[in-house]
Amino acid sequence: MKIKLLFFVLLTNYVFSQTNHQLDWGMSSTNQQITIDVGDSVTWTWGGGTHNLRSTGGVESFDSGYFTGPGPQFSHTFTIPGVTTYICDPHPNSMYGSVTVLGTASTNEVYDFNFKVYPNPVIDMVNLTFESSFENTFKVEIYDTLGRLSFTQNKLSTGNKLSFNISELERGIYILKLYNNDKISVQRIIKK
Repeated sequence: MKIKLLFFVLLTNYVFSQTNHQLDWGMSSTNQQITIDVGDSVTWTWGGGTHNLRSTGGVESFDSGYFTGPGPQFSHTFTIPGVTTYICDPHPNSMYGSVTVLGTASTNEVYDFNFKVYPNPVIDMVNLTFESSFENTFKVEIYDTLGRLSFTQNKLSTGNKLSFNISELERGIYILKLYNNDKISVQRIIKK
C-alpha cells in the first residue's frame, strides 16, 4: 500500500508540474523566443494562411506538416535541455523562433552532477565549482539561443573547480552543457 501511495504522489507531482505554453503562429511570429522547463509543452495556434512548423536545429526535432488557418494547432513536449530553433518553410524570414529548455533539479538525466556558475552574468571567465572534489576531464559546450554551438572545449578540473574563458562570445543568453563520461548537467548563463 505504501509503495502504491508513493507512486501516486510521484506521478501526481510529475503530471501537475508540467506546463503547456501557448503561442500564436502566423505572419507576426517573427523571432519568437520562449524559455521553458524540461517536460513542458508548447502549443502553436495557426492564424490565417497556410503554414508549417519545422525544427531547424538544436536538440529536438519536430515537423507539424502543413495546415491552413485560422485555428489548427500543433503541440510538442520538450524533453531535452538545450535550444531548438524552428521556422515556417514558406515564410522563413518572417516566421521563426527558438525554444530554450532548462533542466529541473528533479530530472536525473539533466543534473547528473551539481555545479555552480560564478559570476553569472559572466564578463569573460566562467568559473564552476562542484560539490565534490575530484580531478577529471569535462567537455564544455555552450549553445546560443538559436541552438548553434558557440563554444566547445575539453577542460581538466582541479579539486572542485573548473574555469574557462568565453570573452570571444557576444553578449546574450547561453546554455552551458557540461559532460563528464556518460553524465551531463545543463545550466543557463548570461554573457555581459
